[in-house]
Formats: sequence, structure tokens, C-alpha cells
Amino acid sequence: MAEDLEQLLGGIVERHGRLLRTTLDGGPGGWAKLALTFDVGTIAIQATDGALVGRAHPAAEGEAGTNADELDPWWAVLGNPLCRVSEHEDGLLIQFREDAQSPKVLLLRADGPAVQVRSIA
Repeated sequence: MAEDLEQLLGGIVERHGRLLRTTLDGGPGGWAKLALTFDVGTIAIQATDGALVGRAHPAAEGEAGTNADELDPWWAVLGNPLCRVSEHEDGLLIQFREDAQSPKVLLLRADGPAVQVRSIA
């Protein structure tokens, strides 16, 4: 069942979840599915009707797909806590690491049926 992505990721922030793994399905033009596995659960993200939607399940279940841990920007945030989630005119901003700890901010956005990820800071 698809759920509000901002709310799902907000739950990860509240539980101080650290990113353990990232998997992707799709190609370089955009990903059909992005799965972020934290120590407190996994969020699978897809673009549906031009909007991002998410689905949560326990971290132990993980997600199938291509391991993206060594791809940019994921290698820079593995092991770090998700600290902030906020809406943006183009999608959703997610911030790893607190402001005083060299934060990494990513923009997640829907581009048709694809999930796009771009580093903001």
C-alpha cells in the first residue's frame, strides 16, 4: 500500500534512523524504484502519476535491486542519520547529518514514471 512519503521518512527521522543500504531498479535516465534501508526499516520509493509515493517495511526484509551504495550521492551518506525531511517545489528534500556536522541534502523528485535524485548541498 502506497503511503505519504514525507510522513514515512519523518518516522525515520523521529527514530534517528541511519542509512545502511540503497538499491535501485531502472536505468540512468531515472529509477523506477529507489529503496532506502535504514537500521529502523526500509522505505521503497516510486513515482506514480508524477508524484513520489512510498511503502515501508522492516529493515530485515530489504529490497531487491541493484546495490547503489557506491554511487553518488549515496556513498557520502551511508551510515549517517536522516535528520530532516521537507517539501520542496520540485519534490522532497532529505537531509543526512545535522546542520553542524557537514549536512548532505538531496532532492527527490518524480519525473514521469522515474525517481530522480539530485544533490543540493
